[in-house]
Amino acid sequence: MLPRLLLDNWNDEHIRTIRLTHPTPSQDICLIYRSDRYVGYAMRTFIKTLRQFIETAMLHANAKTS
Repeated sequence: MLPRLLLDNWNDEHIRTIRLTHPTPSQDICLIYRSDRYVGYAMRTFIKTLRQFIETAMLHANAKTS
């Protein structure tokens, strides 16, 4: 089992996907860092970019199912 976000962008004619429904599986994505340490510019930029990527991927995935 792999996340659909990964497979949506994987173009391989030898791989087929099967959507699991009822119940639809889900997963949480977590980023862990120490709250007692300084979060530098690179890390803040990474977090911002990751959030934007996930939001875009989710919109793209929702558009495919609509």
